[in-house]
Amino acid sequence: MITLAYVNFWKDPTNDNYFTEFINENIDSVKIVNYNDNPDILIASINGDINIIKNSFAKCKIFYYGENLNRFSPYNNEKLVLDTFDLIVGFKYTNLEKKQIRFPLWLMYYKFYNYKTENNLIHYIENRYIENKKKENKKISTTLICRHDREGQRTKIYNEIVRNNYCHIYCPGIFNHNTNDKLGIKVEDKINYISKSIYNICPENSTFEGYFTEKIFQAFEGGTIPLYWAIDLPEKGLFNENKYCFCNINNPNELKIQIKHAMSNPDYYLEGNVFTDAAPDIISSYYTTLINNIKLKLNLQ
Repeated sequence: MITLAYVNFWKDPTNDNYFTEFINENIDSVKIVNYNDNPDILIASINGDINIIKNSFAKCKIFYYGENLNRFSPYNNEKLVLDTFDLIVGFKYTNLEKKQIRFPLWLMYYKFYNYKTENNLIHYIENRYIENKKKENKKISTTLICRHDREGQRTKIYNEIVRNNYCHIYCPGIFNHNTNDKLGIKVEDKINYISKSIYNICPENSTFEGYFTEKIFQAFEGGTIPLYWAIDLPEKGLFNENKYCFCNINNPNELKIQIKHAMSNPDYYLEGNVFTDAAPDIISSYYTTLINNIKLKLNLQ
């Protein structure tokens, strides 16, 4: 049995137990203990004092970050994090010399621990995409659901659509709220709402190495055409590039062309599969790399 503790972690009912279940499913049975009890594995995040981890005698200290580290000092200090933790798990691309393992936050929204033929993340999203793409009540042309637009990327996409009178954009969230439509608090409520639309504006809220969150996945679940922006094309090798419109918000002329093409040619984006043929191997490698390196740190190989 593996003893496991959390410290400086978030309080999110969707994700709190993810790694407990992940380790229990893929490595060994788990017993949750206090972080002072010298656990086999100590999982920490950004919500507290890093010295707590430095003073721990846990066999394997894992740092998991789900957000852009540029906004969270001192956890944006690469040397400090490297000196403190045995494994650094999150958006950055795998580099075992730096103890980095890519295991992005969006994986935690889909609890498929082993890549199985009939029960896996790819089949689930593809099936949801097909189901919602064919909905008969797709009357809302574009949706945008968010709480803020701190750096203005959503506003740039929004304004380009409105300026050219392509369609009305329904915003049931806090940002640009313009409808009496009721929006629930669950992820499923969001997906059900955007599934009424053809397009969904879903850019990331900042840029960071490998920072691609659940936003585009949820847009696909809703059977929509994502109008997306991030540090680069999302999850290269994972998605077929005709399935989304990448919006270059830093180049107004390019943005105009991209939005016009998406609004004028919806069938181009709606044809074919969301995921590439290589996607199963990519996602499987995320799981196996993390599992194997935890086992290595615990001498379970």
